[in-house]
Amino acid sequence: MAKNKENDVVLNNLKGFVRKGASSNIKGCVPTGHFKLDYVIHHGTLPDNVDFNEDLDYDPSKFLGIPLGKVVEIFGEEGGGKSSLAYRIVGYAQKMDLKCVWIDTERSFSDNLARINGVDRDELYYSDMSNPNTPDEPYYAENVFDSIIELCKSGVDVIVLDSLANLVPKARMDASAEDIKVAVLARLMSENMGKIVNYAAKYNTMVVFINQLRHKIGVFFGSPETTPGGKSLKHNASLRIQISKKNSRDDDIYRTNSDGSKTLIGRNARVRIQKNRFAKPFLDSIEIPVYYEPYFPDVEEMIFDVGRQVKLISVRMGMFKWNDIKVEGRKGFIDYIKMNELVFDLVSAVSEEANKSGVILPPEIIQWLKDNKTQTKKDEVVDEKSKDERSSSGTRKKKDS
Repeated sequence: MAKNKENDVVLNNLKGFVRKGASSNIKGCVPTGHFKLDYVIHHGTLPDNVDFNEDLDYDPSKFLGIPLGKVVEIFGEEGGGKSSLAYRIVGYAQKMDLKCVWIDTERSFSDNLARINGVDRDELYYSDMSNPNTPDEPYYAENVFDSIIELCKSGVDVIVLDSLANLVPKARMDASAEDIKVAVLARLMSENMGKIVNYAAKYNTMVVFINQLRHKIGVFFGSPETTPGGKSLKHNASLRIQISKKNSRDDDIYRTNSDGSKTLIGRNARVRIQKNRFAKPFLDSIEIPVYYEPYFPDVEEMIFDVGRQVKLISVRMGMFKWNDIKVEGRKGFIDYIKMNELVFDLVSAVSEEANKSGVILPPEIIQWLKDNKTQTKKDEVVDEKSKDERSSSGTRKKKDS
C-alpha cells in the first residue's frame, strides 16, 4: 500500500507530462483522391475484399486519407507520379480550408499539374528557396528545417518539401567540387527529424517529404535501391509511400476525340505502402491513375465511393440501393448505372448531398460535372431553338391558310 501511495505521488508530480489513457489522437485526415489508397492506409486491405455491411470499423461519412500531425515520405523513380500525388493532397487540403505551403527545392513546380489536381495556386504559400531582395543569399538545408518548424508553429496545416534529395547542407555548399563530404545530409536529418516530428504532432501539421530513389553501387545481393537522407526519415515517418511508373502500353490512358483519334491523357502508376503505422501491413501494390489532363474515365466508380461516403447509396445484405434502384454487389450497381446512362443523375444527386454535408468532391468529378453541365445547357438551348422554330413555322402556316 505504501508503495502504491509513493507511485501516486510521483504520478501527481508528473501531471502535464503523463496522463492516464493512451490514444493515437488523430485530428482529421486529408484524402489522396484515390479511394483504394485511402482505404488501405486505414484498414490494410482493399475495399473490394470487404463487405461494407459487416465492416464495423468503416464509417463512410468520415474522411479517410493521410492523418494530420504526421510525417509522410513519398518516394520513387523519376516520372512516377510523386509530385502529382502531393498536388492532390494539397488540392484536397485547400478544399478543407487548410493552409498549405509548398517548398520547391528542385524549381520544378508545375502550374498545369497543380491545376489538374485541384490546387488553388493563388491561395498556396510557395517558396523556391530564393529571396528577391537578397538574390545572392543561399538557403541551406539547415534554414529549411528551421523554417519547417516555424511554419508548424505558425498554424500551417500541410507542408510539402519537393524534394529532400535536393537539399544542400551548409558544409557542402561552402565546399569546393573536389571536396568529399560523406553523409552530411543524413547527419543533419538525424539531428532535426526528432524536432520536426514533435512540432508536427504538437501543432497538428502534416509534413510531406518527397524523396528520390537511387541505387547503391556494387550491390549484388538484396535490393540496391535506397533513398537519400539516411535512415532517420524512414524511422520517423508514420507513412512511407513508394510510387513507380508502369511502362506497358496497356497502362496508358487515352481519350477518344470527336474525329476518332486518341490523345494520351495519363498513365497508371503502381503504389506500394512500405510503412504504415495506421493499419496492418498491405503487401500488394495498388494501381492509381496519374493524369496529365483534368479527366477521369471511370467516373461511375468514383461517384459510387462518394455516394457511399455521403450515405446517399445504402447497402443491406449486399444489395446497394439508391432511390428505387436496388442492385446486388458493388460492381453490379456500377454496371447498372453505366448501362442505363444514369451517371449524370447520380453525380448531380451526390454533389448536392456532398455540399450539404461538407464532403469534398474529387477534382475529376468537379471537372466532369462542369463539362457535362455545359453540354446539357447547350442541348437545352438547341431544344429551345427547335421549339421556337416549330412554333414560328406553325404560326406562319396558320397565317398563310
